[in-house]
Amino acid sequence: MFHRILVEEWQRLLSAVSITLFFTVFIINLIRVRRIPRETVSHLENLPLENDDHDRTR
Repeated sequence: MFHRILVEEWQRLLSAVSITLFFTVFIINLIRVRRIPRETVSHLENLPLENDDHDRTR
């Protein structure tokens, strides 16, 4: 069944480019996250999820 699927050369290239692009963006984001100072991480961990002054009548 899979022998009937014809894959053109540009389709193979497109899939290789897309996987490479995905992993490049993933690695860049991983490096950026690892470089965040611990003080900033601690501050972001302690941010409140809601404001205390929101309308409570809802």
